[in-house]
Amino acid sequence: MTINRLPFFILFLALTLSACAPTPQDCANVNVFCAGLVTASGPVNDNDINQQAWLGLQDAKAAGLVNRIDYIETVDSRDRAKNIDFFAQNRYDVIVTVGASLSNDTIAAAQKYPNLKFIGVEQEQTEKYPNVTGLVFHEDQSGFMAGALAAMLTQTNQVGAACEAKFIDAMRRYCDGFQAGVRYINPNIDVLLAYRDGSQEKLFNDPGWGSAAASQMVSDGADVVFAAGGNTADAALETAANDGAYVIGSETDVYARLTGIRSQLVSSAVSDIRSGVRDLMRLSKSGQLPSGDYFGQTDLAPFHDLENQIAPGISRKLTSIQSGLENSSIQTEVPYINP
Repeated sequence: MTINRLPFFILFLALTLSACAPTPQDCANVNVFCAGLVTASGPVNDNDINQQAWLGLQDAKAAGLVNRIDYIETVDSRDRAKNIDFFAQNRYDVIVTVGASLSNDTIAAAQKYPNLKFIGVEQEQTEKYPNVTGLVFHEDQSGFMAGALAAMLTQTNQVGAACEAKFIDAMRRYCDGFQAGVRYINPNIDVLLAYRDGSQEKLFNDPGWGSAAASQMVSDGADVVFAAGGNTADAALETAANDGAYVIGSETDVYARLTGIRSQLVSSAVSDIRSGVRDLMRLSKSGQLPSGDYFGQTDLAPFHDLENQIAPGISRKLTSIQSGLENSSIQTEVPYINP
């Protein structure tokens, strides 16, 4: 794999280069369908949302939906717009940007390049643009499932949820959904729910707060703790697990990333980014990519190491709840947009 180092980003070519392999300029050819991915930060192989989006593009390429896929790992947040612009200037047909913090840059690029298509992963579209699709999720439903699971596992009748800032709709949906799921199973269970309200400079990256919040919950009797919100949540999960509580992750399956807590990790409330990106690439290839929000699937991750400790009745109940959420016979009662 050849790596081209550019002043403002690192470009990784997803194809093995050879004398006859295409260069980025080949994407201007109508017979070469290209997709480029830009991360908001961090590596593409992060065992998190970047990697899931990239796997979705790989699936699309394997299915013959795209000829060429490349990605750019953003090193400095000030270079996000430049990184998107690189793919746009080289006429990539679809540009996938990953993470809510890329929303403004994605919209700006879409307005600048109206003939190109943009997919924003976890980017809610408050205003529709004809060439932008936001891959979003009903986090309240996966949070609801996590809450139902926690309620069926607790022995103390106390569970906890440590969540990033409530003004971020996805975080509110996860954790209000968790609380709703607990109460659906047993309204008498005490839910210790904490939203971070500290500096915005530490959004998704306040492990001190996450650890302290989880520690307090366990001290107060919570024996199952859910957490949502990047590094903030990771710290909460690690602390709760180390303090002896069962834990439930969010967004992606944290089993691969947080190896030290596997003995206490029950599951994760996941958004299926991989399938969502693949499906949107199929729609894009056929000229049917929708504008506005596109809702991907949500689910609970496998029980992994705790599979044999989860009673079959719990699994059956969760399957029934998921069916109810999908056919709307069960409502989370959590508003999608902050009221």
